[in-house]
Amino acid sequence: MASNPAMSQTFFQRNRAYIYTALGLGLVGVLFVGVLMIMDWGYLIGYTIHVLTGGSVQGVLTPPDSSYQMMVNEAFGPAYKTIAPEIIRASNERQLFIWWVFVGEIVIFAVMYVLYGRKQATVTRPDDLVTVFTPFQRAVIWLNVFIIITLVLTGFNITWSLRSEGGMLPYLLRGTHEMTGVIWLPIWLLVSVMTFKDSPILRKNSSFRFFLPGHYKPMKRVVWFFFVAMGAGLLLSGILLWYLHPDAFTHAQFIQFKRALLYLHFGASVLIMFFLLDFVYSVTVAVKGNLKYLVCGKFPREHLEQLDPEVLEDLKGAGRA
Repeated sequence: MASNPAMSQTFFQRNRAYIYTALGLGLVGVLFVGVLMIMDWGYLIGYTIHVLTGGSVQGVLTPPDSSYQMMVNEAFGPAYKTIAPEIIRASNERQLFIWWVFVGEIVIFAVMYVLYGRKQATVTRPDDLVTVFTPFQRAVIWLNVFIIITLVLTGFNITWSLRSEGGMLPYLLRGTHEMTGVIWLPIWLLVSVMTFKDSPILRKNSSFRFFLPGHYKPMKRVVWFFFVAMGAGLLLSGILLWYLHPDAFTHAQFIQFKRALLYLHFGASVLIMFFLLDFVYSVTVAVKGNLKYLVCGKFPREHLEQLDPEVLEDLKGAGRA
């Protein structure tokens, strides 16, 4: 009886993509949390646990020790210095330094390109094509792409509002950000299903034909997992912030809650950008022809045989290749 190669691998070999990602994010997180941030993390963690366990969103974790403190809590929300200055600082620094974050990420992908180059299949039968992506799958993929681009542009318009100097275009961009996020919600849900398509429950279901064929390799799975997780953070915080938008009926007890949501929105947007750029690199640069094939949904059979054999096997099993 032949042994399963995956079972013969060590735990590290099977999970090194996840381990490397966790170590990298942990290192960056320690640097930011311990050195660069002025957030009172003890308070933020305590406040989050307090809210999740059914406590008030007002943010008062300890009773006020004076009538003045009680008045401040009611009027402006408590513990201003724990979250609010970090949000203001983050907003200002994003306008000044976020360019360098993108430069660093582009350098990483440039090094990857130098080390690994582009994968390219040898195609001798260009007319022997296999339909990999159905119209439904392409609609989900490209709607997600266009919506993300819109969210990035409108979100940057908010981030760099001090630099836009006003005008009709910034006004229109600002007015479409939240509505675009609501439109993204069902698309994000469909992408989430695609992310977990390799689970036994989904693969046994007859509706699997609507999900993407093939198995995700660990490094690609990490990208999808983070896209879903950070997308959940963006949608949850963004929709709540929009719903609790300041007006005459927004009471002070929401102030601290909105500060925490805004910080979550900042953090999720920063993390998701790296994995989005990684996805763009892997689709448009790392494999020659991928973008063209993704537009039409059809791939040369030889391309799949050489670079994505598990996709071809899935399609054969479904009678589509």
